[in-house]
Amino acid sequence: MRTTIAVIAALAAAQALAGAQVTNTVNISRLSREERAKLREVFYQYEGGHVGKPGTKAGAIVYINAQKRAAEEVIREQMSEINRRLNYDMKLIEGSFTFPSPELKGEANLFIVDDPALPSLLAAPENRWVLVNVAGLAAGAGEKPQFFKARVKKELTRGFCLLAGAQDSGFKMSLTGCKTRPEQLDTHADCRLPVDVVKRFAPYLEGYGIRPEKRVSYRKACEEGWAPPPTNDVQRAIWKDVHTIPDKPITIEFDPKKDK
Repeated sequence: MRTTIAVIAALAAAQALAGAQVTNTVNISRLSREERAKLREVFYQYEGGHVGKPGTKAGAIVYINAQKRAAEEVIREQMSEINRRLNYDMKLIEGSFTFPSPELKGEANLFIVDDPALPSLLAAPENRWVLVNVAGLAAGAGEKPQFFKARVKKELTRGFCLLAGAQDSGFKMSLTGCKTRPEQLDTHADCRLPVDVVKRFAPYLEGYGIRPEKRVSYRKACEEGWAPPPTNDVQRAIWKDVHTIPDKPITIEFDPKKDK
């Protein structure tokens, strides 16, 4: 019952935030991407917010920037988008690339270079690295820096997919599909990836020794017994609710004849 009330309250709050009429039920499939994100956020706020379990994160995915053409903020934006719900340890550092044996900085490495002599994407996952070359992405972009920025983010996403064992998708219009010229990247509105691609990341990256941080609601962490001390009124109420011992012992009646 408590869970049902929580879901209804979260749905109502999310609908109110989205400017929709508040009802007790909602068809999730009809909500926009932004509305679903608001729903998840409100639900987790109602449940005390997200908390990360200590000791669950392992390994690092390191972006090694060896070029100046693409701005650092563009790279960081792509990293943030790809890691929005994955919770991996991802870092961006300055460095260099030397073929065929570049210096590795993490358990998985994505090098970013600007070299017309190299292909746009070069993958050596067995050696823990992938290269993304921005040299050809400016071709045809003309005086439109936003086109170049968008292409860089999409090509970085494609490089990440190669590094994480998701070379293709069952969805024909996936960003991971065949691309032979930079103009083909422009047909995709953003860096969004289909679910079958994202699902391949975790088991493949674990082969490198990389695991994401386990993040659950504060209530779930309390129920599992590892939640940190509460820091706000919602968490304090949840902590008390989960840890309070009932005044009367809980009894279960069992009738062997009826409960066979």
